[in-house]
Amino acid sequence: MQLIRTLLLLASTVSASVVASDYRDDGNYDQGNYYGSYDDSMGDYFDKSAAPQQGGPGLVKLAAGSAAGWFLGGKIHAKRTVTKLKKKHAQERAAFVQLYREQVGALQEFNKESARIIQAMESSIIARQNGVPAEIDTVPFFMADTDGSKKISKYEFDKYVKEYLMNYPGLKPEDMPRWENFDHDHSGQITFDEYNQQMLKEIRKAQYRAAKG
Repeated sequence: MQLIRTLLLLASTVSASVVASDYRDDGNYDQGNYYGSYDDSMGDYFDKSAAPQQGGPGLVKLAAGSAAGWFLGGKIHAKRTVTKLKKKHAQERAAFVQLYREQVGALQEFNKESARIIQAMESSIIARQNGVPAEIDTVPFFMADTDGSKKISKYEFDKYVKEYLMNYPGLKPEDMPRWENFDHDHSGQITFDEYNQQMLKEIRKAQYRAAKG
């Protein structure tokens, strides 16, 4: 029994030696070769991983081009925006200046007209003090006398009648006295005396119509 155990032990030892020898012959067991192969494969792996990818410079150029395009595009857009704003500002400024001039002109005309009305009323008061009948309204005479000559030309008369009819739409041109009725001496101008004489006639006519009617 002991002999059988010894033979089995020898047989297993020999078999293990043969397998080990075959494995070494194939070069798979050699420590140097084995780790050398492992090191080479791992080295290749890390070399490939560490190597820069193809197209790297192209990506850099692409990024640089994109940045330059974005910068130039933004600059052009900003310039266009500034140009539009300047144009809009110039238009608004021109409109404001035009409106300002119109308002100033209207204010000047208003002040001028107000001054004429005040002067006409003052002249009417003076006329009353000089004996002009109270029923005669002398303000229209001084309102029509735009040049202050104390006489009314045909142009001044027509202008006054036109403006008077515009202020009183209910009246008609035939309701207004005619130029020929005031220019008694046919001089082409209406004096203050001629105006007073004609206004007295107009008042008498109105009183006669009122009494008759």
